[in-house]
Amino acid sequence: MRAWLAVLTGTLFLALVTPGCDDDDKQPGPGQGDSGVPGDPDGGGAGDGGVSPDFACNVARQEGCGTGQSCHFADLSGGKTGSRCFAAACDVVLQNCAQGQRCTYVSTGAVTERRCVEAGTVAEGARCTLSPTDGGPEFDTCAAGLFCKDERQDDGGVGFFCRKLCHTSSQCTDSRECNTVLRLAGTSELPLLCGPRSQPCDPFAQGCAAPLSCYPSSSGPVCAGSGTRATGEACDFSNQCAPGSACVNTGQGLNCRPLCRPSSSPACTTGTCRPLNDNPGVGACIP
Repeated sequence: MRAWLAVLTGTLFLALVTPGCDDDDKQPGPGQGDSGVPGDPDGGGAGDGGVSPDFACNVARQEGCGTGQSCHFADLSGGKTGSRCFAAACDVVLQNCAQGQRCTYVSTGAVTERRCVEAGTVAEGARCTLSPTDGGPEFDTCAAGLFCKDERQDDGGVGFFCRKLCHTSSQCTDSRECNTVLRLAGTSELPLLCGPRSQPCDPFAQGCAAPLSCYPSSSGPVCAGSGTRATGEACDFSNQCAPGSACVNTGQGLNCRPLCRPSSSPACTTGTCRPLNDNPGVGACIP
């Protein structure tokens, strides 16, 4: 049996595939509506048994899409989030534009799309702005493969810095993780950026500082913004669920299920404790 586990931390976005046992055995940024921050996202995809239909392709592995398409997390109807294949003029991670150009998200009026534009000069980690366009298309001043993102500063203010676009953490540098989601005005695509590593934790001890709680992720349990949904309630991400549970596809859609330890305590009061990938000793109670 295969199950979906997804995590969204008020500021962090994670989504992963978590196979269990077989049945036989924000602040607005340039051109942004809002943004997320601190996991290694895995969009799941076609061919994974038990995968939610909301996730039509695999973001981390870029599987399940046709030629000229790329897989991205996406805003869906009804307020849901999943993954979809999108066709565009270029790929923001592959950077397949002509020499001297970059692929980035460009806003024209109420529409945002991926386009090839003149490459910026601002390096990863440096401060950035929007390029002056005299009322034309808007895009930032970052170099190829980067995007200008808002970040809260120690003094309470907001700064804008170039961060690397990614599909998976192996594409990140400086020990960062592909865990930051951007919600951009004018597009349903939710591109990902490399962000700071998430704080590890024990999902059974729940030792995260309030208002965070501990949820499983593809890089192990991490602290994330706490949810309130009860066991059996529909969900899109694990931290929509109350602490001590996770968002799992049981074959009847995504819903919150209690966490458990396979072959140990705490055990499931109902259902079977299915182990979660990349989270040793952590499972979810599947009916």
